[in-house]
Amino acid sequence: MRVLLTGATGYAGLIVASRLMEAGAHVRGLASRPSELTQRLASTGYFTFRQGDLRDAQTLTEAVTGVDAIVHFAAIVGDPASAREPDLARQVNVEATKVLFDAAARSGVNHFVFGSTCSVYGRHTGGVATETTPVNPVSLYGETKVEAEDYLLSQDGDVDVTVLRLATAYGVSPRMRFDLVVNQYVHEATARGEITVMGPEAWRPHVHVQDLARAVDSVLAAPGDARQQVFNVVTENMQLKQVAALASTVRPDSVRINYRATVDDRRDYAVSGEKLLNSLSCTPDWTVARGVHEVHSHLVSTESSAQASGSGPSKGTQQGRTPGVSASAARSRSTTTPDGPRRKPPTDPGTAPGAPGAEPPRKGRGRGR
Repeated sequence: MRVLLTGATGYAGLIVASRLMEAGAHVRGLASRPSELTQRLASTGYFTFRQGDLRDAQTLTEAVTGVDAIVHFAAIVGDPASAREPDLARQVNVEATKVLFDAAARSGVNHFVFGSTCSVYGRHTGGVATETTPVNPVSLYGETKVEAEDYLLSQDGDVDVTVLRLATAYGVSPRMRFDLVVNQYVHEATARGEITVMGPEAWRPHVHVQDLARAVDSVLAAPGDARQQVFNVVTENMQLKQVAALASTVRPDSVRINYRATVDDRRDYAVSGEKLLNSLSCTPDWTVARGVHEVHSHLVSTESSAQASGSGPSKGTQQGRTPGVSASAARSRSTTTPDGPRRKPPTDPGTAPGAPGAEPPRKGRGRGR
């Protein structure tokens, strides 16, 4: 199978590319710029890189030529980035998606897999959201994904369309992100021994980046079962305070958790992943608890490598504590820090709803406002 992967140089894209190549696919990666990582992928003989702007119609027409399937992950990702540049977000997330699909249909592509987001559920307090739950985006990012979904699923023709609503990803990737909940909390615990949690009562769905890639592989392997379908890609639902409690276990000393109420982020939703599990037998390998320690090990290893290269010990190391994290290990960070009341950590974070579709407890729902 020949697959065009947009966003191939991103946090998830690199993992998806590797997974597809392991399954025997030839991957054509489309992104705005090459990198050392794409050069390594190209050395396998199963990956070719095409540089181009997703907003350029000619680039997309050339990119789709000769491929069997498209996995469209390129986007202005996340609420903050979309809010900063709303026009760009609409151009990339909506208009470019339409142009890409139209080019795919003209070129005879068989399967179009669209990377959407569970953020389309916005604030959902009526139980666990399924693929049939009405969408309720509370941000521009969610709105752009809904608009793109609607366009793709409304198209008639020979192209099989599959929409993957991705939970918040976590885990180690060659191109790390630390603005994702699990990764961010582990980074804060490792680097500072302190975690700041905005809206601790809010629920989020989570998926390890390797399980995310497995979902893409499963969908491409069963196009008939995935035709004109929407799948949530999620393995665990947890409140933010429960994620923080798990992240706080990475250090042998005490980690301070600062709980702050917030009105800036209205998202609050738990999501079922049962459909993907039952329809395509896509069984996850990772838990948040396991991912927390994977990310911590990666951070410590990165810091140790930096010290060995001559950058010197970190402040944390000088104090005899767990090594801190160098600037090179933290490519992106959340900067939203509204003040609010402190809260006690959960007494039993292990009781968070761990199975796809588990019902979050209704008592104490909300953000503590």
